[in-house]
Amino acid sequence: MDRKKINPRVRLIIIKKGKILLSYIEDEKFYFYIGGKIEYGETIIQACQREIEEECGGAKFIFKKILYVRDYIKPKQNEHSLELYILGNIDKFEEIEKIRDKEHPNHYQTWIDLNKLSEIDIRPKHLVSQLIADYQKDFPDGTKYLGEIE
Repeated sequence: MDRKKINPRVRLIIIKKGKILLSYIEDEKFYFYIGGKIEYGETIIQACQREIEEECGGAKFIFKKILYVRDYIKPKQNEHSLELYILGNIDKFEEIEKIRDKEHPNHYQTWIDLNKLSEIDIRPKHLVSQLIADYQKDFPDGTKYLGEIE
């Protein structure tokens, strides 16, 4: 029996010194917002903290708020995720540049200048303009539902 399920995921928005922390997949040559699946029995904050510890060499995550909710539905790939984009901070900066994800060795973390986001292949692409506009206003609104954006 092929059980279909929805995977809840956290995607972390961490901005320091005019740069945003992203994951880069070397073999596919694109960037995405750091994060991953919420594990059974874990709160949203615990998932954020675990993902940062795993992917950023033991860095500590500070939760601020949930910015966006996105549907990611790709039936042909048997993928259905509900992504929560979480604004937060971490206690490290330069020391996590190019740190490799132990679970995915072809991924590494990197800081990208906010002014260059529109020039890179980042997914989802359509979040960039929303994120920049909200950042310039210091993320004043509550959580926004993005729907199924690419």
